[in-house]
Amino acid sequence: MPTAPVDSKGTELFFTDSGPVKGSTDYTTLVIYHGSAFTGNTFHKLLHLCAKDNVRLVILNRRDYAGSTKYTDEELADLNAGDKAFMERLALEVANFLVWFAETEKVPEVTPDRRRGGFSVMGWSLGNATPLAILGHPEVIPKETLAKLEPYFRQLVLYDPPHLTFGYDQPPEGYNPFIDPDYPTPEAIFNNFRYWVSTYYDHSDPYSVSGLDFSKRGVRPSVDNMTEDETAVNFDPAAAARTEFPMFFPMQPALNAQGQRALFNEELAKTYLPNVEIVFIWCDKANWYCSYGMIETKRQYKQNIAEGKELRPIRFIRINGANHFVHWDDPEAFWTATVEAINN
Repeated sequence: MPTAPVDSKGTELFFTDSGPVKGSTDYTTLVIYHGSAFTGNTFHKLLHLCAKDNVRLVILNRRDYAGSTKYTDEELADLNAGDKAFMERLALEVANFLVWFAETEKVPEVTPDRRRGGFSVMGWSLGNATPLAILGHPEVIPKETLAKLEPYFRQLVLYDPPHLTFGYDQPPEGYNPFIDPDYPTPEAIFNNFRYWVSTYYDHSDPYSVSGLDFSKRGVRPSVDNMTEDETAVNFDPAAAARTEFPMFFPMQPALNAQGQRALFNEELAKTYLPNVEIVFIWCDKANWYCSYGMIETKRQYKQNIAEGKELRPIRFIRINGANHFVHWDDPEAFWTATVEAINN
């Protein structure tokens, strides 16, 4: 079971690796961080698709999920307190993993035209907050680590992040599955969550808050497309209850500050890893959390650009007819969008 060290304290992350692309000296290494409750195993359908497009795929399990080191009591205390120190440690872990993998596996550096090679780092859902931390807290990463990372880190791909990733205020009319009185226990909450998050929603206008479908439940849940054995490795409510609840609540102010720094801070964009671009992949049938995450991010990006700020470029890619689990329900459609993101 392959694991990677991400600090000097013995912390490790479990990962699955498709391996180098045979015969290629300029392949891109796509590193994926999964979302809340659902593990990296949900991305395994992509492993056989990547080599033909000159991509090496590395799928991580985040801390506390199967194969990766659990958080310490001290780390959980910071998480539950909403302390930005927790996110700063994640920034270090992401940077350390990328440098370790680049050096250990001798992956290709970014090509001079910045269209091939290097790392494309993807988060999914609220898991986006983990790689986003590297751009939100770059000053905590040692200069020598940043210098080693610079030749490799090409892109950050935000795959269908909910508004919670960026600590945005929630529209008052929006359904919140985490405070629904019909589901009083963590077990009941996450059982409801796995259906709510994985169904298809019919937004009359996915570009407008007033056009979003705020229903308590959509249709055709993707989790019904998983066998019992697949669900056992894809879904981990225990890890989610332990580590994700604080991200939904006390960590929101810190996530807002992180998102603003990562996406809209002109000075940080010029000073740290200035060549990293951002791609935002969104699914137009996803739950409203994710649709609103796109709407508000795009609004703020356009506003900042209109004000004359020189920010990291953000490209938005829409997957038509897709829900939040398109990588599971229709891996080919998801992979097409991912290749578009990677190849610019």
